[in-house]
Amino acid sequence: MQLTFVLSLFVLLCAPLASADTPPAEMRALLMTGYGGSEVLKLDEVATPTPASGEVRIRVHAAAVNPIDWKIRTGKLQRNYGVKLPYIPGRDVAGTIDAVGSGVTRWKAGDTVVAVTDGGTLAEYVIAPAENVARKPAKLTFEEAAGIPTASLAAWRTLITNGDIKKGQRVLIHGGAGGVGSTAVQLAHWRGAHVIATASARNHEYLKSIGADEVIDYRTTRFEDVVKNVDVVLDTVGGDTLQRSPAVLREGGTLLTIVGIPPAQACSERKLRCPTPSTATNEQPGEELTKLGQLFDNGALKMQVEATFPLAQAAQALELSETGRARGKIIVQVIE
Repeated sequence: MQLTFVLSLFVLLCAPLASADTPPAEMRALLMTGYGGSEVLKLDEVATPTPASGEVRIRVHAAAVNPIDWKIRTGKLQRNYGVKLPYIPGRDVAGTIDAVGSGVTRWKAGDTVVAVTDGGTLAEYVIAPAENVARKPAKLTFEEAAGIPTASLAAWRTLITNGDIKKGQRVLIHGGAGGVGSTAVQLAHWRGAHVIATASARNHEYLKSIGADEVIDYRTTRFEDVVKNVDVVLDTVGGDTLQRSPAVLREGGTLLTIVGIPPAQACSERKLRCPTPSTATNEQPGEELTKLGQLFDNGALKMQVEATFPLAQAAQALELSETGRARGKIIVQVIE
């Protein structure tokens, strides 16, 4: 009996201890179980994903909510952006890499990063392609950094890559206080443009603080009554706003939009450059996020967080986004 006890003790002492960083077999996640309102969302436990070749797994500290998340939930994008149910919403993440797949050499466990994905960030762990990952800006919290990917990439690709904004140009940005708009205002200011933005009155001082030279209250003033002959318009609103925008551009000016299709007849009549909305780029998302991260670190860009929700209330974060009244970004804090 004594020998059995000694052998048992030896086995116990020599057995490897489970690492504190070893992920659980299951994780908490916000699941979309169908299409509709918030009733189709529920917090549940699912299997923790494993990274495949070329992928990394990120322990999620914080994730951002974007309009695409609630549009997917409602089914509005089902024709062109169908998802397999149950689906975990969320595209933006800031966190710590805890595992890498084969072939990944740039990243290692322990790296703090931001990344953009095709979904799955409203959970405790998420998988991301290695080329979609960049180092978290050192000067930002995880909550602030989580707000960068989707909105800032849209602003960067539209204004900088496609629009090639230049010093001295006059730029009108519709929806300047939103996630994309607020980054666009700062990027245009960084490039040396004269920035005009539309927003509700409560956001005027905020927009001036991040680089807007003029702000128009869209609720009381029609922008075409006070703006003429601008070089570039960036529309983040769509609908009637997009249709009315050609009138304020100089002949040969540029109409950029992230929502809807520019009015072809007006673009032709005024000889405008009206590219179809596109996120096509020759760079990997991680490369673009690295450039954006440097601008956040050197103070050229600042992140505005409108509200923060715990993962258990992530459905409410999508509801706030759906109102269209948020200033800056809406964040879900996974590690509290």
